[in-house]
Amino acid sequence: MKRLRKKILLAAIFLMVCSADALAQGGSPTYGDGLKIKLDSTGKKYIRFLVWADFRARYTDLNPGTAVNGIAKDNMLDFGVRQFRLALYSQLSPRYLILGTLGIDNQSFSSGGSAGGGNTGNGAGTFNGTLGKKPSLYLHEFWNEYTVVPENDFKTHKHNFASLYIGAGLHYWVGISRMSSLSSFNFLAVDAPVYNWPLIDNSDQLGRQIGIYLKGNIGPVAYRWALNKPFTVLNPAVAYPANAPEINYAVDNNANGDLSTTGYAAWQFLEKENTLVPYSTGSYVGTKKVLNIGAGYYYSANGTTTQLDNTASSPLINHNIKIWAADIFADIPWGGNRLNWAFTGYSVYYRNNFGPNYLRNGSIMNENIGPAKGYTGTVSQAGFGNSAPIIGTGSSWFTQVGLLLPKTIFKTDAVRFQPFAEYSLQTFQRYGNSKFSWWSAGGNIYLDGHHAKISFKYQTRPIVVLDRQNSSKGTYVIATQVFL
Repeated sequence: MKRLRKKILLAAIFLMVCSADALAQGGSPTYGDGLKIKLDSTGKKYIRFLVWADFRARYTDLNPGTAVNGIAKDNMLDFGVRQFRLALYSQLSPRYLILGTLGIDNQSFSSGGSAGGGNTGNGAGTFNGTLGKKPSLYLHEFWNEYTVVPENDFKTHKHNFASLYIGAGLHYWVGISRMSSLSSFNFLAVDAPVYNWPLIDNSDQLGRQIGIYLKGNIGPVAYRWALNKPFTVLNPAVAYPANAPEINYAVDNNANGDLSTTGYAAWQFLEKENTLVPYSTGSYVGTKKVLNIGAGYYYSANGTTTQLDNTASSPLINHNIKIWAADIFADIPWGGNRLNWAFTGYSVYYRNNFGPNYLRNGSIMNENIGPAKGYTGTVSQAGFGNSAPIIGTGSSWFTQVGLLLPKTIFKTDAVRFQPFAEYSLQTFQRYGNSKFSWWSAGGNIYLDGHHAKISFKYQTRPIVVLDRQNSSKGTYVIATQVFL
């Protein structure tokens, strides 16, 4: 019995070490286990808490003809809470893991409030009451997982060539690309390009779907695969004017209720990344040497529809959603512990097919915007505020790079500086052969890795006129983050 208890304790300690490493991807050498509550005297049962928040100040040159709260504006200065998260997970036995996350997104002076209406929260588009107060706290994910074949054998502690874990719930073990399951607390460049989550908040919930998944490693290859039930999105037929082109534009309508499948695999050439949790890391801040090449996909039958004619009773024509991607990620430190330079780079190519001419315009924290009264000039086909084309049938190429400067810059191990840059190039079937691009440049000031940092950048976005990129507008962002 004593021998058995010793083996269980060793297995539990091993799993706790893996757990700490998996979420110690914040680039801080002193953070350790974080907020952990031991549920027994041995420490083999525990709950780990994670809390992080991102506050932003922005100055935005708005799209032509924009009104904010009904008042015409060319630009806007605002503040916002981009995200708040409370996550917890527990390894109650060597084979069983459970994880859940609650949070809010995109609260600003005029958006993100609860649906209470009037002065209590979101007063909708009537400009009555307040729009940004009392944001709704919602469940981002909740899933549990069982270990079939562990990374390291529970008895011998030897590394297994292949591992297998099976889980179920509202989960983030999704495919397509590395960035499709990116962690929101260790971005390289303040935020993600959004189209790395091509279904975002349509048939998924902030990148998550409900279903079952498999994940693990086969030699140097990390893999994940899932069978999910997409969230229902319905767009019924509409009575358009005669010869309206909209009948040829695919829209989200998955009334058939088909399942989706998704998967991703990455060959890890250098150090292996921890896969206890699904969140991929944007930058290791000089603490890990990684080089991965990956590929993934998403497929769902009958996910979108077009119309046969221009009537409200028009028969709908179904189209499958088919997406694939290939990417490469590198995080390479050099110069030893004294200098600790590091290069971070990521590049991904997406090929999306949502059906003919499918297109989604969007933005982050686009606050109670609309057309300015009396404006007669040119407007962007993407809409008002800071909206731009982001997701559609076509292709997207995204690349970002960062350079962690040596420790000798600030004469301390804690404070680090990392300039970065990004570039995006997209095509959309809706707009023919036109190309749409944006870029950003900025930097991170790490006070304690990702656990306390200040980030800043300038990012452009395309203004669409006559189905092409006519010009660009931009946004200056300063963000502060705390991660416990």
